[in-house]
Amino acid sequence: MRSLLLWFLLAAVAACATASEARRYAVRLSERAPSELAEAVLNGAFNRWVVPRREGVELVVGPLSKTSGDVEIMAQVLPADRLVQGFLRTLPIHVEDETIYIAGTAYRDPRHALAVRFPEAPRPSWIVVGHTVEAVASLVDQVLAVAEGVRYRGAPEDKFDYLLRENPWVLRSGLWRVAEDGKVVPEDTRDDFAVRDETYAAMRTLCRGSVLLKVPPQAGAEMESLADALDEAVKAMAARIPIAVESPVEVVVENDFVAQGRHLGKIGPAVVEEASGAVHLVYHPDDLFAYRFELARALLRRRPGPRLPLWLEHGAALWLSRDWYGRPFEQWIVRFVIGEVLPSAEELLADEHQADSSEVLWPPVAAAVIDHLEGETLSQKLRTAPDVEAVARGLRNLPGPGPKEPRIRRASSSDGFRRGISFAMANGLQVGYHAPAVDGQLERLRQLGADSVSLMPFAYQRQPDQPRLSFLNRHPSSETDVGVIHAARRAHAQGFRVLWKPHIWVSHESWPGEIEMASDADWQAWWRSYRRYILHHAMLAEWTDSELFSIGVELGRTVSREREWRRLIGAVRGIYSGAVTYSGNWAGDYDQVGFWDVLDYVGVDAYFPLSDRADAGPGDLAEGARRTAAMLREAAERFGKPVLLTEVGFAAREGAWVAPHEEGGTVSEAHQAMAYEALLEALGHPPWLAGVYLWKVFSHPDGEGHGRPDFRFLDREAERVVRGYFRSRSESQLSSER
Repeated sequence: MRSLLLWFLLAAVAACATASEARRYAVRLSERAPSELAEAVLNGAFNRWVVPRREGVELVVGPLSKTSGDVEIMAQVLPADRLVQGFLRTLPIHVEDETIYIAGTAYRDPRHALAVRFPEAPRPSWIVVGHTVEAVASLVDQVLAVAEGVRYRGAPEDKFDYLLRENPWVLRSGLWRVAEDGKVVPEDTRDDFAVRDETYAAMRTLCRGSVLLKVPPQAGAEMESLADALDEAVKAMAARIPIAVESPVEVVVENDFVAQGRHLGKIGPAVVEEASGAVHLVYHPDDLFAYRFELARALLRRRPGPRLPLWLEHGAALWLSRDWYGRPFEQWIVRFVIGEVLPSAEELLADEHQADSSEVLWPPVAAAVIDHLEGETLSQKLRTAPDVEAVARGLRNLPGPGPKEPRIRRASSSDGFRRGISFAMANGLQVGYHAPAVDGQLERLRQLGADSVSLMPFAYQRQPDQPRLSFLNRHPSSETDVGVIHAARRAHAQGFRVLWKPHIWVSHESWPGEIEMASDADWQAWWRSYRRYILHHAMLAEWTDSELFSIGVELGRTVSREREWRRLIGAVRGIYSGAVTYSGNWAGDYDQVGFWDVLDYVGVDAYFPLSDRADAGPGDLAEGARRTAAMLREAAERFGKPVLLTEVGFAAREGAWVAPHEEGGTVSEAHQAMAYEALLEALGHPPWLAGVYLWKVFSHPDGEGHGRPDFRFLDREAERVVRGYFRSRSESQLSSER
């Protein structure tokens, strides 16, 4: 199960299904605490994930005078009241008005929150204060996790007596120490604030008239060209607002996305720092358009007057910067009209992200709204409130290309057999798709004989009948757009082909095969949301030159809605130029799909049982594997195109072949290897089989082969089997080329 934006490592929770000592956690709120604080704490990860899975654990949130527990947390939004200030004055950490002091150092950033444990209280007692409800509730969640012994995902510290947090990765934390005079003093174990200051102080500075570019000491000569390009962009965009650039825009080149995330709490090709307006980027020569876009957003914050609503700000920034993923923004609009993914006027005027808002699809539409307003400069255009609804209606009436059959890229033997690995993201700032460790994992897969990887972004659906998705690309611990792009670029750099394969995660013990709406209206809403999700990723797959794209994964109860699928496939092909497939479920839908004729491969997530006996021998498994291969060959013949196994694998568990889609139970590396050997031997590399993607390897080596009954096969007996299968195909390809 995925913890998404809530950062808890639920592996620790899974181990806690056993009985534990009853424990009551009490979050105590003052009378002046905002009403939203109690709700935010109760909606936190601890209450939603940990409490239901640990026997005897209870969380209560209530008034200060009426709430008690075995562990108590007094939570307040700054400014702190006299009671909290009085408690803290007994310690070398205290709060005055809205300033936090640790050993004499003042911290005033609105993002900061502080947790302090009282060293000599009769029961574990904490104070948590911060500037916002969100910051306080999030830190309360972390303290609850530490108190219960649950590791807090993404946080580098899981034991502390005090912690000042700007984001989950910028911390000052430590333990209490009793000095010789008996006083309690703080002893830092981590101070990211100081490390960040030292990192920036060591940077080289390239000064231009409108840009101050700070680069790492080891940065190469291309930084001079980057400084010139950004300076030119700032001057041109400032003139179109118009504003005078009285002080240069600071641009910081971070070493990598992990460093960017540690410093800012979020990652992207470029990110505007809220407090200073500086732009922090991770350099790649193809991303200059994204740097110009974020520079435009930084300039807009210098413009007099109130800030624009979120998406109109994006639109104004893109109107200034012009290019978007390889094209002028105007060229995307007709494609979005055909794809039926234009946001509504209400959505464009929203002040914050919606669950399925797209930072890829929506800025060109918002830029077109700005472009349709009268005036030459942005200030002229914004003299009157834009009639977004009228412009949106006009965009929907734009002429597009005439009706035609979707372009089909016919698969051929020249595409070659895909020796693929399902390359899953490990959730966390230092281990995800965006992290440097990806290079080492890809190198290991290359040595294994693999030549293709599937990359898997996710959307979330709370219930199988809920008609709206939530994009899971806005937090460094989940599959961000920039993370998947980075993984695709690094894979291509090592010679891999890429299958871009968007998934849906459905909670409440459900799965995508149960997605089904209760009414036509709900179906329309679901398809609207799903089209946004798929076209969002089709654009990114095209941008990265990814060779193959999957339009869906195991959506068995939707495949009968053939008209919607064909419309979606046509829209995808209007944006994406590679091969397209659908990843059908082995037991639910691949043989029921009626639109294989407009796709390039018959994709199957192939968890076919090889035997119904856990004690089956090699002969039984070989016979079951031959039956599976025969079924797949028959599907290729029936549908008239190659089969591609978009997932196939076995967990390291006893009887792995009985229910290959499951993990858990008693560990058995031998049974995993036996199942792989039987199936891969039966499959071989026939012309009807376009390739396989083995499930799975993670983006970071931590946890590989650590004795769990899961699907990982590296460092296990099955690795030998996989290497033999991949290398035999590679050698046969080289022989045929000679």
